[in-house]
Amino acid sequence: MLKNARLWYVLMAGALAGWAFAIRGLVKPYENEVLDKLSKKVLMIWGLGHPLELFVSMGIARRAGLSPIRAIIKTVLFGFTWWMPVKLGVFRK
Repeated sequence: MLKNARLWYVLMAGALAGWAFAIRGLVKPYENEVLDKLSKKVLMIWGLGHPLELFVSMGIARRAGLSPIRAIIKTVLFGFTWWMPVKLGVFRK
């Protein structure tokens, strides 16, 4: 199942939806207190976590022949849902 590209694309779409949810909560706080707190937690975790993943993803991207800029952008946007399938050979250049 981890070799299924469709799975990874769905997870990547979820990552983008998570970013949209979190940034929307930052720009216009949610009226629902639970959603507002959740959006801030997601922003904090992903805002710190995705850049930290660069330590792993840069080596994977280099071995796959991908540019550092591409690796940075995709890791910050998608996190492990991008670099893990690259590492597994699901995504190629």
